[in-house]
Amino acid sequence: MRDPYAAAYVAGAVGTGALGLLVSVRNASLGHPPPYAARHIARQVLSRLLRRRMSRHEASRWAFALRAGYGPLLGMGWGLVRRRTSKWTLLQSGVLLGLGVLAFERAAFPIFKATALANTWSRAEHVWLFAQTAVFGIVTEATMRWLVKEETSATA
Repeated sequence: MRDPYAAAYVAGAVGTGALGLLVSVRNASLGHPPPYAARHIARQVLSRLLRRRMSRHEASRWAFALRAGYGPLLGMGWGLVRRRTSKWTLLQSGVLLGLGVLAFERAAFPIFKATALANTWSRAEHVWLFAQTAVFGIVTEATMRWLVKEETSATA
């Protein structure tokens, strides 16, 4: 891919897709969606913004839209800073991205009042948030490497 921003956008979208596959496993493992499930965040934040309670169906639709925008934007942000980690292993670089997303979300959730307070979450919910951000990071970084490798091979 010639445009590095397009590659980063695609990588973030692929990472989001992988996360989408993990969500059903996460919810089954927990026995319920966690407080940071996209539909809960959509319902919390958008209900306040729209000044009306959103239905579960509306929240699910908005959750899809939020994920569709959020993941690719995170990928683009990563594309701007990842050159510093290009010599690292995939796992190191991907987990670093995941930790960055985790730190951002842990800071943003209370600011936007998007979730219940983190001290009310179960240990398993904390573990799953780490796991899902790590999966997003690793898959996003793997996709970036594949796209950049493809471009490097094509120009060599």
